[in-house]
Amino acid sequence: MTRRALLGNSALQYALTILVVVLGSLWSSAHFVRADLTSNRLHSLDEASKVLAGKLERPLSVKVYFTRGLEAPYNNHEQAVRDKLEEFRAYSKGRMQITVVDPTGNAERTAEAQGYGLTPLQYTVREQDRAELRTVWMGAVFIHGDRTEVLPSLTQLASLEYDVAAAIRRLEQPVKDRPILAYSTGNGEPDLSKPEGPLRALVEGMARKAYLVPVQLGGEGLIAEEVDALLVIGPQQLLSDRALYQIDQFVMRGGSAAFFVTNTRPEMRSLRAERVNSGLDPLLGSWGVRINRDVVLDRVQNGAMRFPVRVGDKTGSREINYPLIVRATDLSQTSVLTAGLDSLLVPFAASIELPEPLPEGVLSTVLARSSPSSGSVPALRQLDPAQFEKVLETERRGPFTLIVALTGAWRSFFETRPAPPGDPEVPDKQDGIGPAAPLLTQGAPTRLVVAASADVVANNSAFVLNLCDWLVQDESLIGIRSKRASVASLAPTTPGERSAWRAFNLLSGPAVLLLFGALRQLWLRRRVPA
Repeated sequence: MTRRALLGNSALQYALTILVVVLGSLWSSAHFVRADLTSNRLHSLDEASKVLAGKLERPLSVKVYFTRGLEAPYNNHEQAVRDKLEEFRAYSKGRMQITVVDPTGNAERTAEAQGYGLTPLQYTVREQDRAELRTVWMGAVFIHGDRTEVLPSLTQLASLEYDVAAAIRRLEQPVKDRPILAYSTGNGEPDLSKPEGPLRALVEGMARKAYLVPVQLGGEGLIAEEVDALLVIGPQQLLSDRALYQIDQFVMRGGSAAFFVTNTRPEMRSLRAERVNSGLDPLLGSWGVRINRDVVLDRVQNGAMRFPVRVGDKTGSREINYPLIVRATDLSQTSVLTAGLDSLLVPFAASIELPEPLPEGVLSTVLARSSPSSGSVPALRQLDPAQFEKVLETERRGPFTLIVALTGAWRSFFETRPAPPGDPEVPDKQDGIGPAAPLLTQGAPTRLVVAASADVVANNSAFVLNLCDWLVQDESLIGIRSKRASVASLAPTTPGERSAWRAFNLLSGPAVLLLFGALRQLWLRRRVPA
């Protein structure tokens, strides 16, 4: 081969190499190839996220305002946010643009961030013997045409994919199509319009997905046709027959509903248990759900609670594991409501029974069940933790059903009863309440959830947000919210199991040595000629 031919081949190879690199770079900018070995694909975009990014019809601009050079635990947050947004951009077909700026110390950029509704966060930097309070930025703004969505605090990486996907979803969804989620008031239920403590973050999450509308039940009108789902959270007083009628007719027309019913209310000052009767038992019973008049406890799997203690002349409080705060780890992995969740806290819960057979066409799913170590007592007067150290005489052994989901169509509870009159003192001119209508005796297909504890709501925000999505039949993002990095925990063992493992550890070593010696002796004997 001549020198000219060799030079030509070298030039051709060089040109082909450059072409492969360029084409590979272009391809990789729009595609991801990675090995994600986590069980729930934690480090990969969910299919729903990819679909959302791919369906963008107009340009989406994402502006990230992030202070650089943060110390732990936020030292890697900026890069993690960049990487996650880049994944979304890769599936956006070029319609998503990302800008990252540090507004710290820059008056123009600070004013720009504040104009979008972002506010700086207070961040404590600890260095040896001193702590310094700094003002930092960790937020993002999504701009889609004339609409914007703000993520003011990007401090939780576990929910980052869901937060980004939900922001894109809200921008793409017309405002008029946002579902209406009503919650009952007037009978001792928590006021979600003024949430406190753990309810605050939950209500904010719910409000980003749906319009929250309070409805005072018991008036002449019925729950409006525009309402998509109803939450009845822990009524502390007896619901009137008219309120039950309004709930019944809402379900009959196909409205979804969730009931968080508590039968036991703790009075922590006197450490006494007070009985609660919401009046929902006959209505739920007609639909195939019976909430027992008992209290479930678990001495092995439970949560903690603060109790008053007296030390000398002073009274303080101490946090202890409390059997009445049941931690349910037996969750349905076939339902989108609980798949991916590790456990649910179900404080002061009763047990649920589903009498057989259920109404024709109705399907049930047990979402949460207590452990075999749990028990239940029919009546409870005192809340003193000391009384639960030993098994009580009236105690039944578990496991017990705590939360159920049902789908299907039901007959009206008032099919053979006259419609009860409304209370004239309850206003009918309120959002979520519409005009009266003729009695519906046969219901349309719908969805129901019943939990035998009102405190489920405040203690399990991820589950309740999943529930709200499920009730309004918007399940596309539930799987993303449930993606969490968690450390696998060992299941608690009984004293008998611990004794068995202890004996195994003591005897297994000598047994293996004896077996090895016997096999070696047998082998040596076979080698010696007769």
